[in-house]
Amino acid sequence: MDPLLVLNQVLVLFIIMLIGFAAGKTGVIDQTASKKLSGVLLFVTSPMLVLKSFFITFTEERLINISWMVGMALFMYILSIFLSKLIYGRFHEKTAPILRFSAVFSNCGYMGLPVMYALYGDDGVFYCSFYIVMFNIMLWTYGYALFGGRGTKREIARKVFGNPCIIAVYVGMPIFIFGISLPSPVVSAVTAVGDMTMPVSMLIVGAVISSARLRDIFSDWRVYLSSFVRLILMPLIALALVRIPGIPALPGAVIVTALAMPAAANTTVFAEMFDKDALFASKCVSVSTLLSIITIPAIVSLI
Repeated sequence: MDPLLVLNQVLVLFIIMLIGFAAGKTGVIDQTASKKLSGVLLFVTSPMLVLKSFFITFTEERLINISWMVGMALFMYILSIFLSKLIYGRFHEKTAPILRFSAVFSNCGYMGLPVMYALYGDDGVFYCSFYIVMFNIMLWTYGYALFGGRGTKREIARKVFGNPCIIAVYVGMPIFIFGISLPSPVVSAVTAVGDMTMPVSMLIVGAVISSARLRDIFSDWRVYLSSFVRLILMPLIALALVRIPGIPALPGAVIVTALAMPAAANTTVFAEMFDKDALFASKCVSVSTLLSIITIPAIVSLI
């Protein structure tokens, strides 16, 4: 992949993030507006971006690649769980779950989907949507239990399979497999709303970062270790694995790119929910998000 193309695409994301930062600093996007925009992103634009990616021609190759995608994602999750326990096993009980969670779970949906679309087009989003399926299964089973969460099988299943992006996969799969032709206005509307995901997500990231005191964020050495594991170690391991002969190129690239994303936003949410160090969690998310501006082009250019 052309490194200049990657850099240009990430610079577009960075510039939109700076606009969000300015909007946050001036109060145009305050905390209330940021939460509302996050809801729009989660429940409206991201599912439409995923659904739009299924408006492609069915081929046997794409169906086989889905199996590769799910298998590789599951393998990387199991491997990252093992490595996170190895690396962070001796850390304090308040911070260890946060560090392990950030090592396992990347921001593959919130930031990943728009980056996939920018770099790989609809096919990238199509394969990434199956990575997100695995993300949600692991998030509400292993991730939830890591922080001490408990629930009935029905409650966990609802959280796993009721995610808006997963619902978009349910709707999109029959359209893809059976080659269902939708009316042009429907396709145009879904496409227009889905294309909003990238700018909206970057505006939110910029606004969230604007509310933090940068001096406090960058003073903790542990956030740099967390960022190194999340942004460099995990994607480089994936990069080595997808070089194995026989692994399809685009699903492999999507896996590596998904793992190159910063720590998942759920890191802070779960830390707050289960009385862990929520401030430290927000530092890990913020620093990894800022550093990813540099590391994402570097990692993707190696693919």
